[in-house]
Amino acid sequence: MLICPQCQFENPDTNNYCQNCGTSLTDKTCPQCNANIPIQAEQCDRCGAFTGTLLWAILTKEPAAEKHREPVLPAQRAKSLTISELSDSSLSQEKSELFQAQITARYLDRDQRYRIDLLNNSKEKIVESNWGESLVQVRVIDCQPLQKSYLSTCREQHTEFFAQLERDFNISFPTALQSCQQLGIPIQALPYLMLQNYTPIVPEIYDTWQQDDRGVVLLPDRSQWQLLVEVWTKPEISLLPILWSLDKMAMLWGPLCQINCGKSLLVKTNLRVDEDQSLYLQQLYTADFQPSLADLAKTWQLWLSESGQEVSQIQVLDRLLKETIGGKIETVEELRSHLQQIAANVKDESDRSAKMDLDFFVADDEELIDESDSEEQPTLMIPMRLAGIADAGCTDVGSQRDRNEDFFCIHTNLNKQENPIEKTFSVRGLYIVCDGMGGHAAGEIASAMAVETLEHYFQAHWQGELPNEATIKNGILYTNQALYQNNLHQARSGSGRMGTTLVMALVQDLQVAIAHVGDSRIYQITRQRGLEQLTSDHEVGQREINRGVEPEIAYTRPDAYQLTQALGPRDNNYVRPEIKYLDIKEDTLLLLCSDGLCDRNLVENYWQTHLAPLISSSADLQEGLFQLIDLANNYNGHDNITGILVRIKLRPTL
Repeated sequence: MLICPQCQFENPDTNNYCQNCGTSLTDKTCPQCNANIPIQAEQCDRCGAFTGTLLWAILTKEPAAEKHREPVLPAQRAKSLTISELSDSSLSQEKSELFQAQITARYLDRDQRYRIDLLNNSKEKIVESNWGESLVQVRVIDCQPLQKSYLSTCREQHTEFFAQLERDFNISFPTALQSCQQLGIPIQALPYLMLQNYTPIVPEIYDTWQQDDRGVVLLPDRSQWQLLVEVWTKPEISLLPILWSLDKMAMLWGPLCQINCGKSLLVKTNLRVDEDQSLYLQQLYTADFQPSLADLAKTWQLWLSESGQEVSQIQVLDRLLKETIGGKIETVEELRSHLQQIAANVKDESDRSAKMDLDFFVADDEELIDESDSEEQPTLMIPMRLAGIADAGCTDVGSQRDRNEDFFCIHTNLNKQENPIEKTFSVRGLYIVCDGMGGHAAGEIASAMAVETLEHYFQAHWQGELPNEATIKNGILYTNQALYQNNLHQARSGSGRMGTTLVMALVQDLQVAIAHVGDSRIYQITRQRGLEQLTSDHEVGQREINRGVEPEIAYTRPDAYQLTQALGPRDNNYVRPEIKYLDIKEDTLLLLCSDGLCDRNLVENYWQTHLAPLISSSADLQEGLFQLIDLANNYNGHDNITGILVRIKLRPTL
């Protein structure tokens, strides 16, 4: 079966296009130059960019009985090997036989789907890890990226088992191990399956299988990401971001140790940061002995000594680590409490603390906290403030309309204040999308008139703080009355009356007010919570659902998609705008769109591929919106298509 890369629908191997959404199953777009290339192409013919699917493979073999060894500081245990050294005498005979055979075959599986990437592997990428197990790591390429994986098949056939692993963290390990063995899943995959609630900081398994005495675990490739300890060596880094990352590791210490993976936090090359400087694990490490909290403190102490930080910068932290190593700090809860106290005191440090990398933080701590522990172990709370804002807008007539009745506006005022100590931002943004309707040219007039009226209204009524609900409501009713009076003046009646839907967002620093009338929508996308629809359609089908009717029944009505509210057709007695307020607590992407874009669950089906990557500050917001509009034209295309994207980035308050 071929899995559609957009909607995940299963298609027969003979299909060239997805039966569900029409996406090509033979071609893809180069992320660099947008050229159309074969789906299995590993390099773009036009620009030469790598376009294959790179994965991080962990190859394991059951270890022979070994004599017990005294624990060594885990940070000193990793040994790097090049491909040519895999058969070196420094490897045990069983390792040499296993991995030399893999290199000769070049593929990890009998179906020749996963090929070892000989060109891009270097001595940093293939590692023999001395944890008491035979384990080598290597980058591989998925040569059949649309084929259904073995793990996906197992999940479908044994849904209850996998659901229990994710739902019950305290499931009996012997029971889970026995089930994995029966399914042909290696023991090394079990910790990843048990820590699904801790993704994405813990990588999600791409595929896994057991072949004879050899196990294979495939993960997303994070080997090219920057090391956390490299960030610590930056001259401008202060103690505060170091404390932040240490507290994150401390939050994971308990869950990882519970399933014998505590060493994952003790391997220097395993702690990575993405382009937004969020902390991630490259993989999980298991061991035949359980590390102590003192081992964790020793590792932190070693890394800090190697970071080149000034003695005055880390003295207070060094004292805490020595107390932990000496046994005075006995629990991770105590350790975190002291870290938080140090962080509170750091705010009064020198100018050096204020010159830290402004992009180091993203507010993603809550994803690390198990719900059962959230009250007992609060995250290290650092107040966040605005680091920047970006926006993009686009409207398209669609493939089946003669004229465009959509209209939008973007007003963003960003003020920056900077001195040798700090840089601060403040923002005020007004974003509106209107989808017009009515007789000849009436929809075009209605949407443009509504946008213009609201623009003028808020120029006069938004001088200080974010407008309150009454002010926003009055602005919408004022706009409705203007459109309604125009209808009366033009003697328009029935379906000839002009009208428009409305979605609007008012942004002031980290506060957002949203308002809507009709079936245009606003979505919020964040790393923690994913996709959230912030508005509820004002249409007959949704009204019936609100009254308790099942969705399948509500939308069988012939008038299910008829609007129950719009601006213009009727007077203010019939307009009830919905208004709500949001506090931005993490990097956020807002999408305002007309129904031509969001029809047929397009946003719900494609947000992970077309919207989630745009949260990153390195992503081209305008180009991303163009691609989303193109997708909507191919996916829907029956209506005008309009969208506005607003990306809000945060940083810590020092």
